[in-house]
Amino acid sequence: MGTTPHQFKRMSASLFQVLCSACERPQDYDVRLQGSWAFFFSGRHKDFPTERDLAGQPVATARFQEWMGSTPPAERPARRPFDALHKLGMLDENGKPFGPSDGDFHISSDLMVAEARAKWDELKSAGKLSDEDIRKGFIHQKYSFVNRTAVREAFPDLEKWSTVWEERLGRPIAPSLFPSSGPPDKSQEGNGVSTHYRDSDWVVTNPPKH
Repeated sequence: MGTTPHQFKRMSASLFQVLCSACERPQDYDVRLQGSWAFFFSGRHKDFPTERDLAGQPVATARFQEWMGSTPPAERPARRPFDALHKLGMLDENGKPFGPSDGDFHISSDLMVAEARAKWDELKSAGKLSDEDIRKGFIHQKYSFVNRTAVREAFPDLEKWSTVWEERLGRPIAPSLFPSSGPPDKSQEGNGVSTHYRDSDWVVTNPPKH
């Protein structure tokens, strides 16, 4: 969602060029799409908006009524479709409009995690990590991805790649790094939302060169 086939092919090719332009083992880098731009609907922890959610937001309310019409709540989607809050013009709790849905890339690679760990240790020894980074730790306790500061500092070309494609697509692009085993299975924890490996995942491959 949110890209043309040509854009997605170029985006995928440029990502693999950043990850392993000259590597001999591309299988050491597993890349998968997550979120609503891969599956159209958000996870079950993100409910479809209701009229109550839009109270005091006349623009969003009008668009919602035009969209749903007389459809009763029981027949509406249970979860948010891709870009729904942005298209409605809905405001967040701070009164700011919701932006477009982001593009979640999950990159799993033990090689990259090792490099990020080395950078983390270097930054920590030099006192260059923020209190928030130290509090969150190298591995995020809730989402299990590698600390974003460590990834950004270890892989500046990946940061440049995401910035370029954010500008081209007009939406945030969020690469997250995990070990080669991928995100842990958390389907039995909390709200049951989990991004562990599944056969139904959208696996991103390096397009063949012509």
